[in-house]
Amino acid sequence: MSPQAPGRLVTVERVPSLEDVAGYAWNDVADPQDMFQSRAWLTALEQSGDGPVTYLIAREPGHSRILGALPLYDSLPSRGDYLYWPELHFQDLLHAARSLDGRLGLLAGSCAGFSTRLIVDRTLPTSTRTVVLHALRDAACAVAVERGLPYTFFLFLDAAAWRDLAPVIGDGDQHRFASVAQTELELPGESFEDYLATLPRNTRTSVRREVGLFAKDCATETVPLREAITTIAPMIVNVRAKHGMAYSVDAVTRRLSAYSSALGDASSLALLCHVRGRLVGTGVMCRWHDRLYVTDFGRLDAEDDDGEAQDPFVYFNAAIYEPIKYAYSAGLSRVVTGAGAELGKARRGSAVLPLMHLAWAAAGGGPNRQSDTAPAESRRQHWRKLRGAHPKYFHSAWDELL
Repeated sequence: MSPQAPGRLVTVERVPSLEDVAGYAWNDVADPQDMFQSRAWLTALEQSGDGPVTYLIAREPGHSRILGALPLYDSLPSRGDYLYWPELHFQDLLHAARSLDGRLGLLAGSCAGFSTRLIVDRTLPTSTRTVVLHALRDAACAVAVERGLPYTFFLFLDAAAWRDLAPVIGDGDQHRFASVAQTELELPGESFEDYLATLPRNTRTSVRREVGLFAKDCATETVPLREAITTIAPMIVNVRAKHGMAYSVDAVTRRLSAYSSALGDASSLALLCHVRGRLVGTGVMCRWHDRLYVTDFGRLDAEDDDGEAQDPFVYFNAAIYEPIKYAYSAGLSRVVTGAGAELGKARRGSAVLPLMHLAWAAAGGGPNRQSDTAPAESRRQHWRKLRGAHPKYFHSAWDELL
């Protein structure tokens, strides 16, 4: 694929593994703040069997410098990771997949975490970046056509990635807000008390109560994730099943193992919450540069003889308060508190950030060009209403999208 631009020729090569890409070349284009673009993470995915089917690498002919890259994944429901199954988020497009056993397309960019960012040289002028993205789009659509698939998907794009991709939107493409939003907490000051001081008085009182009751009944320990994977994977599956996401234990085990392999024992951790010696809850914490990602939460349902929960406030402590305390102790500046339960996290200080889904229509007339705008508009109205009710919780990035 060789799109032409003033003074710029871009070619795209298909590469089966990062082993075929020089380390310095990948590191120069990948965002150093994004764990899910790192060579360590992608290599761990390859080793787990969940890696990309191919990487699309954009360069100028004869140059080793990478201008942009696009991993492509075959995200199948049989792998057990339904959150990253594109067909789940674009069910209205399934009419295009009737003869494809329900398959709509490959997944581009990322198959883990939230806030998918683009792998593109940020030093390029905007116009040149658009040329590079057009080249990657053409190459991705060619892969889809070869496989008989009508679309290529991005899931959970952050606002900056969506802004870059907007000029590349074409006929037959579909986009919409995700049903969840990302949340991040920038840590103020130097201690948990400094964090509490930034909260409104009523919230601060509630947080102190939640922390106190949790400490009264629960004991916590932080261990290398590697040591806890087999124990906590079923707990994570239990929580996801209660929220309508039928994950397999094998899928969660593979993903946790990839975190451990990519980051090592010092930066991939499991927070274990015990009540009377019984493990009832867990949070998975991954440290990357100055950020702490809370990637997963799991629990076992525990009730006393009166039917009351034995693990009060385990979610907010395992997923927010204890990670905040750890981040302060480690000298980190930000906790990525993840998607879902947005208002609860926002009330406790996190900013709510928008996420978008995008479907690129492949060439060759596969997709139905008659767009159904109802699903996209329904999502837009949902977030507009929520933001109208709680404006202070929502980051300014929503302004240009709503």
